Amino acid sequence: MVIKSDMKKNICILISIGLTVILIWWISKPNNDTTIVYHLPEGFKGCIDVYFNQPNKKELEIKDDTLLFIVPENGSISTSSSYDLIRDLGWHKVKAFYVNEDGKPVSEINTNDFYNVSNTTNGNFERMMTTFDPNQEQCY
Repeated sequence: MVIKSDMKKNICILISIGLTVILIWWISKPNNDTTIVYHLPEGFKGCIDVYFNQPNKKELEIKDDTLLFIVPENGSISTSSSYDLIRDLGWHKVKAFYVNEDGKPVSEINTNDFYNVSNTTNGNFERMMTTFDPNQEQCY
């Protein structure tokens, strides 16, 4: 009888672990198909600053489930869009590529090694800072 009781406990524990793993996967999976893609100049290492709500600047747009950031040499991007566009994506995928002078991707960047995002909001001022430098954990 003791063996059956222990067996029932073990089965309950295994089922609980399995359900927990499934729940964690379901909560953490991307909730939409949009991918943020960064095109960086070859060899770029450093911070990318995206300034939102900037008058007379181009709006960000999602085309074919892709939000593309073309990063200039200085790493600074200004847009008239609100940071809400990014926030409203929820969990999403991120890819980054080094591009040649013609803007064609030449190699994919492993975003697990380089990618870190923080944002600042103060009234209408919204800024997203992303680092693509393995030696720099944060942008300021």
